[in-house]
Amino acid sequence: MNLYPAAATIRHLLTSRSTAGYGVHSPFAYDFLTTVVRGKTEPHILEEIEKLRREMLASRKMVRVTDLGRGSVISGGAERKISAIAAAASLPLGQAALLARVARGALDRIEDSKQKTRNQESADEDAAPGSYDSIGKTRISDQWMPAAGSSLNGARQNLLNQENDRINSRSNERCETDKRKIILELGTSLGISTLALALARPDYEVVTVEGCPSLAAIARENLQRHGASNVEVVNAEFSAALNQLRQEDARVSFAFIDGNHRGSALIQYLSDIEKMGEEMIIVADDIHLSRDMYMAWRSYLADGKTSAAMETFRFGILFRLRSITPGCYRIRC
Repeated sequence: MNLYPAAATIRHLLTSRSTAGYGVHSPFAYDFLTTVVRGKTEPHILEEIEKLRREMLASRKMVRVTDLGRGSVISGGAERKISAIAAAASLPLGQAALLARVARGALDRIEDSKQKTRNQESADEDAAPGSYDSIGKTRISDQWMPAAGSSLNGARQNLLNQENDRINSRSNERCETDKRKIILELGTSLGISTLALALARPDYEVVTVEGCPSLAAIARENLQRHGASNVEVVNAEFSAALNQLRQEDARVSFAFIDGNHRGSALIQYLSDIEKMGEEMIIVADDIHLSRDMYMAWRSYLADGKTSAAMETFRFGILFRLRSITPGCYRIRC
């Protein structure tokens, strides 16, 4: 019998902070706690999630399950009832609602950060002596151009180098815009958490990966029936799917990891996903499921790869963002 989750919950209660933000000095963390974590999920999202949950809990259908990772520690066997999978492995309504709020709030803040960066770069360009023509080529003011037959001195050469750097920066930004931008989920199961993500951000493509063919097929049907038209369900092993996405140069802004509950696997997935974008937020499910999972989570934070993090009763949330105060916050939710 696994007693670790109960012990971890007690420890979390004794050491966590309120979602009201008391004692949280980071402006970003305080805002995220009070407006996102403590916020409300749109009623239509809650309604669709609950409808799907009830359908799955009421289903008597048997399905052959292929566990490529550790799988559920609660139920096992090659054939399982869909109702048993829904009861044991799917997110409760409150946690699915929290995931939807975190996804929406996270992406809003990432987009705001990128817009501020673009505005600053635009302001810097306007203040520079040179400017850009309509096709993006450098046009330097006449007063900075060398006389015919003369050579550039160091200051003028530096100016031209700066202008070229700005051109390259704008070109790289256009390339980033053209890349495939997605919300990534590892571990679709019946599609309940996927539905929460898809409805929270219908303007994003949600790519969800499920290793079990029969569960992937059920999830596709569920998502289509509940109006999640922005989802691609990929039936593949997680590492293979991540490798394929990297080859496609996909850019991940938000990721949810809910599968293969081994500490070593969690560290590998976190490391692989963080290479797929500049700014992102990653949510890891079941960090308190076992000592192995929690130790892996804490060791990843200790490596200093992530700017800031939050821990809830169930989720570990990693923030890889610019201009954020470092810290790890345990939250009662």
